[in-house]
Amino acid sequence: MGQTTLSYYKKHAIRRYGFHGTSHKYLAETAAAMLGRPVGQLNAITCHLGNGSSVTAVEGGRSVDTSMGLTPLEGLVMGTRAGDIDPAIPLHLMRTLGATAADMDAILNKKSGLLGLCGDNDLRAVIERRAKGDPEACLAMDVFVYRVRKYIGAYTLSLGGHVDAMVFSAGIGENSALIRSLICAGLERVGVRIDQDANAEMCGGRQGVISTPDSRVKVLVIPTDEELSIAQQTLEVVSTEASAAA
Repeated sequence: MGQTTLSYYKKHAIRRYGFHGTSHKYLAETAAAMLGRPVGQLNAITCHLGNGSSVTAVEGGRSVDTSMGLTPLEGLVMGTRAGDIDPAIPLHLMRTLGATAADMDAILNKKSGLLGLCGDNDLRAVIERRAKGDPEACLAMDVFVYRVRKYIGAYTLSLGGHVDAMVFSAGIGENSALIRSLICAGLERVGVRIDQDANAEMCGGRQGVISTPDSRVKVLVIPTDEELSIAQQTLEVVSTEASAAA
């Protein structure tokens, strides 16, 4: 095509934007307050887990990596989104099945993820089916949990192994003690130890610590408040403009 791939970045704004930014910002700031330190001194991994899900690495209070990309399709397995896949798969399906770009958009965004794996996009239903031994539900949950753990591992390394806090939030992260327990299982070697009793109690909008006192990484459950974060950022902008005009 006569262009380097860098030209797509320059001319067409192809880049990693990430999503859930207001949520991750709120979680980082709240986590810092809970740990009694300035947000600029916080390294954290924030997990916004809902029907749409993303994980962000926070270094010195700033996002340095996030699982979503140009669109919300990249990253974790979600309710109906595929998350990370081999980028050649859509091309293969288009060639072999005659699928159009619109078909692939619908498949990857609306017919994949948990829905594609087991026929349910609501994790609560998946958990109920898993408890009854449904093999498709077991697979869907295993894939969901594995993908979150994979990003936590990658971001732990990107932060140089120095993680002060791991935060769970949004519909799944705030309310499913089971999912939190499965994600954190076996992470003692990277400093994560869960208090199972505290974890079981931390649901239904409660905020607090679910790690043990000797856990090097503090594991927190924080109900997100994106509206408050937007209001705070708006106030900062308005106040700055007012000061500049004075």
